[in-house]
Amino acid sequence: MNLRQVLGKNRRSSDEEINIVPVMNLFMILIPFLLLTATFVKLAIIDLALPTLDGSEIVSGEPQIEDLTVMVIAIDTKGFTIKTSDKSYPLIPMRTGEYDYQELSRQLTEIKRLFPRLEDVVISPTSEVRYQIIVKVLDYCREIGFPNFSISG
Repeated sequence: MNLRQVLGKNRRSSDEEINIVPVMNLFMILIPFLLLTATFVKLAIIDLALPTLDGSEIVSGEPQIEDLTVMVIAIDTKGFTIKTSDKSYPLIPMRTGEYDYQELSRQLTEIKRLFPRLEDVVISPTSEVRYQIIVKVLDYCREIGFPNFSISG
């Protein structure tokens, strides 16, 4: 006797199709949910001008006083302090827990008037200063006419 006959499997088994409707229903629910809860990243770019290696900007001869001027903006929890090679400006204190950006803008405008060829700024924040504040200071410097930045720790 045949083994199929003994087991009761005389007839041929037909291929059954897999029901994928429940899986499709699950995806129809999950995909919109994932798209609604996804956070899309915004990238912001700060345009920095780096020095060139070809030396095209090097001027022979003695450097002028304006070329030797360096401006440093120190940022700490008390406020802003601006120093140049020639002068140290008074502290711009925080007012009601916020940094005084208007006074910073006024002093930067005065420095730009005194040193029109000055374009370099060194930002020196303490470790407690938030990155958002540094970016705001960079924006104010760029608006007034200081396009080149350096950040020192």
